[in-house]
Amino acid sequence: MIKLFILAGACVLLASCKQNKPATENADIQYKGDTIVVSENSPVLKDMAAASAQLQDFSAEFRTVGTVRPVTGKLAGIAPPFAGRIVKSFIQLGQKVNAGSPVFELGSSEFYEATKAYFTAQSASELAQQNYNRQKELTANGVAAQRDSEQAKSEAHIANQEFEQAKATLQLFNTDAASLQMGQPLKVLSPIAGEVVKSNITIGNYIGEDSEPLVIVADLSRVWVAALVKETFFGAINPGDRVEIFTNAHPNKVIWGMIHYIGEMLDEETRSLEVIVECNNADKELKLGMFCEVHFLSSPTKAIILPSTAIMQEQDNDYVLIELSKGNYIRRKVETESVHQDSVRVVSGISEGEKVVIKGGIYLNR
Repeated sequence: MIKLFILAGACVLLASCKQNKPATENADIQYKGDTIVVSENSPVLKDMAAASAQLQDFSAEFRTVGTVRPVTGKLAGIAPPFAGRIVKSFIQLGQKVNAGSPVFELGSSEFYEATKAYFTAQSASELAQQNYNRQKELTANGVAAQRDSEQAKSEAHIANQEFEQAKATLQLFNTDAASLQMGQPLKVLSPIAGEVVKSNITIGNYIGEDSEPLVIVADLSRVWVAALVKETFFGAINPGDRVEIFTNAHPNKVIWGMIHYIGEMLDEETRSLEVIVECNNADKELKLGMFCEVHFLSSPTKAIILPSTAIMQEQDNDYVLIELSKGNYIRRKVETESVHQDSVRVVSGISEGEKVVIKGGIYLNR
């Protein structure tokens, strides 16, 4: 009796296993390397569809965020070169200035010493040159020795070098030595043309030599938008491509820009590159530090576009199934780029005209 019960239990277990066996294992599917053959009577074929790969007009597009920055060399923070007291201001907020325009005057003992050193060196150089000219004339007339003329020449050369050094020191302060007068305050000049966007000038205020910039001048007629682009989209961007910029202040207005530079250093944490977009900002709608939505649009080209259901993955590789004939397929490795949420661009691996399984390929995945 016990043997009878054991035999009956085994039969029930066998029947249960047959009922739970996956459909793909029941189907008549043969795998020979990358070649797959499906029996014409297999129900899997009813759930599969293939389409011919065709070149289409394609323009890659994606969105990311960016931050408004000044164009390099178009923003200058102006601080006093040394400690002193502000005695005069030449500017106010919003004022346009040219390169070399005075911004403020600074009374400083250090500048006074630099000016004194300049005039002292100038006088010494002139006297040494006059002495050399006199000794040279005396030597030519046989009145003085050649040695005296050579010594005077050497002294004139050294004095001239010291004068040039003093002049170079003043040039560090953008000071015109030709119009310089003893005891005058230092005129601090703007190094660039632009608009005064920040000013903390207070007449009579004493400023230390390590102070923050008192004035910021910026030319914001053109600005940069620095956007972070994910590694997936690297192949879809090129220098010169047009870009749409949107702001929260004017969400429905398009501000056009152009890719100025694509970074070469990948951020390992975010797997992204910094891409610089240059924009015309004549209307001043882009403010420094503002966050923007950046819509990249690549130049139109021809490409094979497939639905994302056609792409299968195995480890780090993408592949598709090429239909040779009904029920005969071959696995093909491809390189792809995301286009939209439900479609991809095939970069390599497929030729125009080949039939690609776009639905049901998962049933043949081992």
